Amino acid sequence: MKKGTIILVIPTAIFSAILLYLVIWNAVISFTNWSLLNPKISFVGLQTYFSVIRTFQFSNSILHSLELSASLVAIGNILGILFAGLLYFLSSNKARSVFLSIIIYPLAISMAVNALIWLWLFNINIGIDWLLVRIGLPQFPWLSSTSTMFPSLILVSIWAYTGIAALFYLAGFMNIDKSVIEAARLDGASAFKILYKLLIPNSFNSFIIATALLFLFSFRIFSLPYILSGGPTNIFLQTAVVYMYYLFTVEFFSQATAVATIITVIASVIIIPYALIIIRRWIRK
Repeated sequence: MKKGTIILVIPTAIFSAILLYLVIWNAVISFTNWSLLNPKISFVGLQTYFSVIRTFQFSNSILHSLELSASLVAIGNILGILFAGLLYFLSSNKARSVFLSIIIYPLAISMAVNALIWLWLFNINIGIDWLLVRIGLPQFPWLSSTSTMFPSLILVSIWAYTGIAALFYLAGFMNIDKSVIEAARLDGASAFKILYKLLIPNSFNSFIIATALLFLFSFRIFSLPYILSGGPTNIFLQTAVVYMYYLFTVEFFSQATAVATIITVIASVIIIPYALIIIRRWIRK
C-alpha cells in the first residue's frame, strides 16, 4: 500500500472506530433503565424501547421528522433542479457565481442563526406580516397557530437547505457534454426542452447525492425546530432529535439513547442503499 494511501486511511479508520464505539455504547445503554429515578443501572432488554414507542411524543416526533424529510426531499429536489437550470443557462460566469452564492448562503451560516432570522420575519409586528398589512393583505399566523407552525418549519427548512440540491444539480449539468447541448440549440430546442430532455435525464448522480443529503439534514434537524418553538416541549414542532434531547434534559438517559438508536437505524436503512448505489456507479465508470 502506498504511503499516501496509508496517511489517508489511518485518520479515517480512527474516526470510524471512535464513531462505531459510540454507536455501540449508545445501543448498550438503551437496553438499561438508567434515569433520574433509576441511578443504579440494570439491564432491562427491550423494555425501554417498548416504553418509548408507546408514548405519544415519540410517534408524534418521528412522524414530524418523516414528514419534514419527505417535504424537503421532494420540494428541495424540484427547486434545486429549477435553480440549477436557471443558473446553467446564464451566459455570464460572474452572474452565475453571484446568484449561486445567494442560493447557498443559508448553508454558510449556522442553522441557529437562520432560525433567529426567521423568528424576526415571523414576528407579526415587524416581520412579513407587517409588510402584508402595508400592501392590504391579511396577516398570516406563522408560529402563532398550531395549524401553521409545522408548515412554517418546512418553509424555513426548504429555504435553508435547497441550495445544496441546486449546487449538486448545477455541477451535474456542467459535466454534461457541451457539444450535445449546442447541437440541441442548433436544432431550435428551447431552454426548457434542453433541461427536460437532456440535463435532468443525465443528472441521476446529482439526484442521488442531493436526496441523501436533504434527507440526512432534515431527519437530524435540531436547531430550527428547537429555536422556532422556543424549546423542546412544543409538540407541534417537536422532531425526533428534539424529543431525544428533551428526554436527555429530564435525565431519562436510557429512553434518550433508545430514541437515538432508532433514529440511527432509520437513517442507516435509508442512506446505506443510496451509498451502495453511488459506489457501484463509480466502480462501473
